[in-house]
Amino acid sequence: MAWFVISAIVFWTTCLLLSYFTRKDHPFVDTPVFVFGGAVALFLAFAVLVGGATAASKSQPAYGVIYLLVGFIVGVPLAVPWIVHSVGVFANEAQRAAIGVDQMTVQRSYDAAEKLMFEKRFDEAEREFLAGAEAEEKDPEPLRRAGEAALAAGRAQIAVGHFRLALARITSEEDRASLGIRIAEIEQRTLGDATGARRTLEQLLALMGPGKWGDYVRERMSRLG
Repeated sequence: MAWFVISAIVFWTTCLLLSYFTRKDHPFVDTPVFVFGGAVALFLAFAVLVGGATAASKSQPAYGVIYLLVGFIVGVPLAVPWIVHSVGVFANEAQRAAIGVDQMTVQRSYDAAEKLMFEKRFDEAEREFLAGAEAEEKDPEPLRRAGEAALAAGRAQIAVGHFRLALARITSEEDRASLGIRIAEIEQRTLGDATGARRTLEQLLALMGPGKWGDYVRERMSRLG
């Protein structure tokens, strides 16, 4: 009988501890690792309870099931907070997997640089955007905005350089056509380089597939004469 009492105390204590730690405000508690570890601990404690019930009922085997049910029925309510929490954790993980939260790309914020643009501190804004371009190697936006900052500061040639680097990162034909035409317009109107503008559009056209955006580039190129 002593073995059963000890095993029951082990099982009940495990249930209580799991529920106790569940109420702790710690990020680890909300992870599947905590739930899995708790399940392993609970399984081992239940195995101890089975052993205790078996040892206590050697002379009368039929009592083993009764001892086991008593220990189990008393312990389960103690573990209810942990059980409810575990179900919630797995439900949350299932939802994250379903909507692909872990695969989502978090868009970098350029609020600080935009603020500098608003304050007309174009040189500082350009440096801030370029720093963002180094951190986000596939995002064309910071390079495009760096070009806008350089253009606002009166450095059109440098702006064109930033725009060209941004163009290399763009995958959308619509965005590629828009920025490529913008570069050509700056070369023609601001830098007075009609030949360079035509060359830019020719290179852009070579990257475009058949469709309306390629036709759009051809139409703009025809205006150069």
